[in-house]
Amino acid sequence: MSEEFGWIKKEMTELPGVQYSFKEEWQAGRYHVLDQLMAMRGTDNAGNQILTLKCDAGKSEQLRAKNPAVVPGYYMNKRVWISVLLEKEQDKELIRALIHHAYTEAKNKLPKYKQAQLETF
Repeated sequence: MSEEFGWIKKEMTELPGVQYSFKEEWQAGRYHVLDQLMAMRGTDNAGNQILTLKCDAGKSEQLRAKNPAVVPGYYMNKRVWISVLLEKEQDKELIRALIHHAYTEAKNKLPKYKQAQLETF
């Protein structure tokens, strides 16, 4: 994976309770909030560098409508996942905001007792 986007891994792993793993057969880095998937980082079948993020369905639709670098989630539920084409999207602040949104979406899917565990990180 391209080191040009190494800041993304740093941004995500600094969030409370985020764990990183690499899935060899997909050649993709995965990021979980405890046991809830929030993001994947890798390439699509055309070799484009992508960041796939959990996203609220309404926000997902809006983002895709106004930003050509945001597409339906690669190999994911297209309604609640988006993929950011990293070589086309130059706005790091937008990507950071989407990472934090994905974190919140994943965290909110956790049972309340696990959400409480995040406060100890």
